[in-house]
Amino acid sequence: MNHVKHFFLFIFLLGVFAMVYLFLYSYLTNNFNARQVVAIKVADQVKEKQKEAITVHGPSPAPFISEKNESVEAQIPEKSDLKNFSWSQVTSSAPWGSRDSAVSFVFKNKMWTMGGLNGNGDVTYGHKIKYWEAPYFNDIWTSDDGANWSRVAEHAEWSPRRSMSVVLFKGALWMFGGWGPINGYAKDVWKSTDGVIWKRVVSNVPWSVREGQTAEVFQGKIWLIGGVDYDNRETKNDVWYSENGIDWYEATASAPWSSRWDHATAVFGGKIFLSGGMNLNKQTFGDVWSSSDGTNWEKVSPNPSWQVRQGHTLVIFQDMIWSVGRLNDNGGVNDIWYSKNGLSWQKTAFDPPWLGREDHSVLVFKDRIYVFGGMDSNWHWQNDVWVSSNLK
Repeated sequence: MNHVKHFFLFIFLLGVFAMVYLFLYSYLTNNFNARQVVAIKVADQVKEKQKEAITVHGPSPAPFISEKNESVEAQIPEKSDLKNFSWSQVTSSAPWGSRDSAVSFVFKNKMWTMGGLNGNGDVTYGHKIKYWEAPYFNDIWTSDDGANWSRVAEHAEWSPRRSMSVVLFKGALWMFGGWGPINGYAKDVWKSTDGVIWKRVVSNVPWSVREGQTAEVFQGKIWLIGGVDYDNRETKNDVWYSENGIDWYEATASAPWSSRWDHATAVFGGKIFLSGGMNLNKQTFGDVWSSSDGTNWEKVSPNPSWQVRQGHTLVIFQDMIWSVGRLNDNGGVNDIWYSKNGLSWQKTAFDPPWLGREDHSVLVFKDRIYVFGGMDSNWHWQNDVWVSSNLK
């Protein structure tokens, strides 16, 4: 009898155990599956977000590699405010009168312009210009807004001239190079601490005379780059430097870029960049070069996206290097390009409303780009002033 009772008790307990087991198994299985479903849904949502991000911002850009594969720099997407980059006219007739090949600079929180020539009325058939008959200037003007200009000197101590260079170096302004109808090619160097009164500090420079050169301050030195001597029908690809503005030394007699004038240079990212220009065979260049020491040069881009150009300007704006202005009388458009590395260039969404031109002035002042003067694509010398939109 006891054996029978024990048997039924065993069967009962076994049934209870089985029910508990089935209950726990069902609960755990359903909960695990639910978590799997949630995890899958979350993963799917993440994937969808990633797809949306890719759709909005585009794929990750490929890096840019230099010709010698010495450096890799990722392309940075265009700033959204650059899409609204535009221009407005400050004045159509500045009081300093029509001119090109003036020298302009920012000094003492003002814009300055001085010298140059006005070729209006001296252009003959076939776009031949009687430069020797055109009026030349040695006046000095300043402005703090581009609209209102004050003449601070009607006639500077130096003779009227065009295409000279001015740099701010060690607290003073230094001027050199250029050509004028009185003395021809300038062989002197002038210095000023206030922009108004100038003193000649060198009478006969060691480098050959020229115009259409560029000048930069780089690594504690003044640098003179390229140019042209019309009298001897010679373009230059030499580079000179000075540590004090008085004593000059040749860094290289023949840089690897073709000899040229009316090119543009700027200091950017610890290097001197050079672009464009032309020679006396009417060849216009579109290459870009850079140098980390002023002596050794490397071709950054043999054929950038923009068309060949000369008489343009390179400036640094919004932590980028900008190419501003193009004389488009021989085809193409007057456009504005910018780059974060000097290799990859992007064009602004809208071309400027001002006529294409050469030998104009371009200054970065109070977080805007100012463009004024120059000879336009209609071979007319201008005295208009334009300013870019505020990107802040």
